[in-house]
Amino acid sequence: MLDALLNLLLVVSVTVFLAYVGLRFFDHGLFTVLPDGIVEFFTRNPALGYVALVLVIATMIAKVPLGRAIAREDSERRS
Repeated sequence: MLDALLNLLLVVSVTVFLAYVGLRFFDHGLFTVLPDGIVEFFTRNPALGYVALVLVIATMIAKVPLGRAIAREDSERRS
């Protein structure tokens, strides 16, 4: 269950971060096709892009020990 939540958090965070990068550097991406009300919320709060980047990094770091624990638990069940 925790692994699925981390995967969801990772997907959402990567999507938001890449949307900021696409809009800022390429004038292309998710924020160019979403309705103005949604885009305005994110463009008024540019710190959310950095929050999304930190969440991506933290989630990837958290997935390493969680993956090891899941693998260890699976191997214990099999033996």
